Amino acid sequence: MRHSEYTTFFRQLASEHIDIRNSEDECRFVRLILSSDPLQRIMDAREFYDSLRSRLAEGYAMILISYEADYSDNNGDQKLKEYHGSFIILHPVPEGDHDALEAVLDKTEEIGEEIMGATLERINKDYTPPKKHMTVNGVTNERIGPVGEIYHGTKFNFFFTQGANKALYYKRDKFSV
Repeated sequence: MRHSEYTTFFRQLASEHIDIRNSEDECRFVRLILSSDPLQRIMDAREFYDSLRSRLAEGYAMILISYEADYSDNNGDQKLKEYHGSFIILHPVPEGDHDALEAVLDKTEEIGEEIMGATLERINKDYTPPKKHMTVNGVTNERIGPVGEIYHGTKFNFFFTQGANKALYYKRDKFSV
């Protein structure tokens, strides 16, 4: 899985989910690519959050955060790529409306769990080599807000693995030695 496939996968879920319904006419899905440098990451996020109000349609929205990947092997013939991804489900909340905040936090957690359920189902049913695998172990969520001053919601962190033997195979023809 490359970045474009990852983005397409989650954009499709955001388009299909009945509470989000991302479309070309109503933007409710955006992606955020964060630098691994902590200072740059803060600047990337601040600029992104400041622009949320002009980019997102009213309603529930999904922000997909770019994945990081680790590689491992069993000191034998099995190399793995472990993807660490996350997304945030957000909704605007009127300032000072604590009852609305509680309702939004409950609903964004519910929507996120539904997205995670679909993710688990679809990733584990993808038999295209190299096969991907995901379990609920390691899925976490946390409350987020305020983001861009008025948005609150729930962030989900997850990981899944995919075979990496082919990706990490030495391809002699790619080198001029």
